[in-house]
Amino acid sequence: MNYKHITVLIVATATISAFAQTAAPKDAAPAPQGPKPSMFLVGVAKVGAVDHNPVRTFSGRVLSPETVAIVAQVAGEVKEVCFQEGALLKKGDVLYRIDPVKYEAAVAAAKADVARCQATYDYAKKSFERAKTLFEKKVASDDDLDSATSAYTSAEAALAAAKAALVSAEDNLAHCTIVAPVDGKVGVNAATVGNYVTTASGPLATIVRQDPVRVAFAPGMRDYIAVFGGEKGLRELFDVRLRLADGSAFDEPGEVEFVGNAVNAATDTMPVYARFANKGGVLVPGATVKVEIRAKKATHYVSLPLTAVINDGAKAFVWMVGEGNMPVRREVVPGPSTATYQTILSGLEEGEEVIVRGTHKIMPNVPVEPVSL
Repeated sequence: MNYKHITVLIVATATISAFAQTAAPKDAAPAPQGPKPSMFLVGVAKVGAVDHNPVRTFSGRVLSPETVAIVAQVAGEVKEVCFQEGALLKKGDVLYRIDPVKYEAAVAAAKADVARCQATYDYAKKSFERAKTLFEKKVASDDDLDSATSAYTSAEAALAAAKAALVSAEDNLAHCTIVAPVDGKVGVNAATVGNYVTTASGPLATIVRQDPVRVAFAPGMRDYIAVFGGEKGLRELFDVRLRLADGSAFDEPGEVEFVGNAVNAATDTMPVYARFANKGGVLVPGATVKVEIRAKKATHYVSLPLTAVINDGAKAFVWMVGEGNMPVRREVVPGPSTATYQTILSGLEEGEEVIVRGTHKIMPNVPVEPVSL
């Protein structure tokens, strides 16, 4: 019998049996059937509050409340120009002097005519009084009284006409000196010394009032009614500020001066005019500015991060964590927003907890795992 082969067979059998016992122990745990679904992590936070005071911005145009074109009222040669172009003038400052010679002569002639008519009138009056007395004494005839009355009435009319002619002549003479009718900045001079000007010569210069100035802007009717509350609300509840073309803020606040009397049918906007002090002359009539309208008193709102509010195209809503960590939808009415937060008009109270992060992971009837932020 070959004992060598029997020994090898027994060793091999034992080795296989031991390996089988090691690989599959009797008390090993059963293999898992598949991973259990885990809850999604979401960030939650309490609803806060904020005093919200947004700025409404409109494009505006600077206007002068008074722009006067200086026109000659009499004809004549310009003898003197009394201002520097671009100067700031006061009302009453002399601008031009027109040759007054013929107008001085006209005044002298009118005064002489008044004196002549006055003498004629005095004589006619006395003659009328004598004729009336004689007529009452039955010494003068009816014809004598009628003749004296006619002469007296004619002399009175001639005197009135002479006095009117004197007023006109004096007015023409006064217009030989042209003065500034308003405070303001004068522009280019169109009539240098030696030019002959008439009433048809057109503007000799233009004066533009620059302090104060008026700024025109036009809010849409929706904002005008819903946000500003019409003219009364705009005047009493809002501040008006300006931002210049370079983006810098204008120091002086303005006030609503008046509101237009009709809506612009083409744009559905209401013209509004605000008044601004402009002592430094920074605001130039014709320039474009930004008009910033802000409420004098901020409005208190509940507020949320922008990421918390979702809009499905029909309504706005937020997600809240309900019983069993199930997400619950709550509809809200959003108010004004900024770059960082959304105000809520209704649907939430301050202190309630809402999901602010991970809202894109939420699925109906799937619980979430909230983490306070």
